[in-house]
Amino acid sequence: MTPIPLENPDRRIGAPVDWNHAEGLCHTIEVWDRDGYMISAWQPTSAEIKLISEGCPILLHISGRLHPVVALSVSKEPPKQI
Repeated sequence: MTPIPLENPDRRIGAPVDWNHAEGLCHTIEVWDRDGYMISAWQPTSAEIKLISEGCPILLHISGRLHPVVALSVSKEPPKQI
C-alpha cells in the first residue's frame, strides 16, 4: 500500500532517526490529528486490490513489542478527495 496525500494535513511524519532504510522502506506520511488518533490514508496497489477482492485479509504491522490502540476504516471518498 502507498500513503496518499491528505487535504490540509496537520503534520507530516517521516522515518524515525534510527531507521535503517537498508532493511525496509519507511514512507513519510501526512496525518490528521483527530480525537486522539493520527489518521493517514493508504491506497492499495492493483495487485493488493485483487487480493482483497479475493478475500485476503489486510494485515496491520506494528513495530515494537507493545500494541497501541489502533483502528482501520474505509473512506467514503475517493483518494483524490481525501
